[in-house]
Amino acid sequence: MIKDLEKIFKNSHANIKANFSNLERSKYALRSDDKWKRSEGGGGNTFVIQGGNFFDNCAVNFSSISGTKLPKAALGNSLIKSPSNGYKAMGISVISHPKNPFIPSSHMNVRLFCILDKKGNIKDWWAGGGYDLTPFFPFKNDYECWHREAKNLLDNYNKNFYKTFSKNCNEYFKIPHRKERRGVGGIFFDNFTKLDIENTSKMLSDIANQYLKSYLSIINRRKSIKFTKEHKDFQLIRRGRYAEFNLLYDRGTAFGLQSNGRIESILASLPKDVTWEYKKNKKYMSMEKNLLKYINKDWNV
Repeated sequence: MIKDLEKIFKNSHANIKANFSNLERSKYALRSDDKWKRSEGGGGNTFVIQGGNFFDNCAVNFSSISGTKLPKAALGNSLIKSPSNGYKAMGISVISHPKNPFIPSSHMNVRLFCILDKKGNIKDWWAGGGYDLTPFFPFKNDYECWHREAKNLLDNYNKNFYKTFSKNCNEYFKIPHRKERRGVGGIFFDNFTKLDIENTSKMLSDIANQYLKSYLSIINRRKSIKFTKEHKDFQLIRRGRYAEFNLLYDRGTAFGLQSNGRIESILASLPKDVTWEYKKNKKYMSMEKNLLKYINKDWNV
């Protein structure tokens, strides 16, 4: 079963890699497609584009790791009793930081965590994941579509999932010291066992596919908008919020570091270029005030 589950994640990983590759036409962009192994067990594939005409940077990661000692970031799950016979964790994570400030940054993650018995079979398990959107210049229609499409997908599994997952996303992707959310939300879930493992793996695959479809729709609507240095400067400062959340609060980052994960893959989610300014000008403050009206809003549909 573990091989079958890995195949589902690998297929989603390959699909997103292919589509992101098609977005980046620059022959000067740095492209890396690294397969790696982990000394404790397992490995993965990290695909990165940097410094292109479309992407400042993006990362599409697949990992399937195993071990005996649980990272602290996994211990909050009440289902997990004793991992004495080992665990298997697999998933994909995606981050996109486009060059054009009118195209939002985006994030998607789906993962499955399994506790194994003495024969190496799955004894216990849970799933998690979701996706969210971090804009810099707001477009109301984009966020309504983003949420509506997520709801339509999840309604196929349970009519209550979207409302719960959307609320989870708003609560998780908060930056407490800024009193802001990271973006306009989406869906997020953890410790998930409400479906059987077969239907859960199908839902994870559908979530990855819907993320890509919804994000490409936004890209196609916004990619031709011309931007100025002022727009770019605003984007770079606001990307600082993204870095602050990932380094200070993100459980996925903590899990990767605590599990002795591949540092380059874990930190590939950070924006390549980011700025912190001590004193902002009036134009920046005006743009930020307008953006926060959309970011600190519930987009439940």
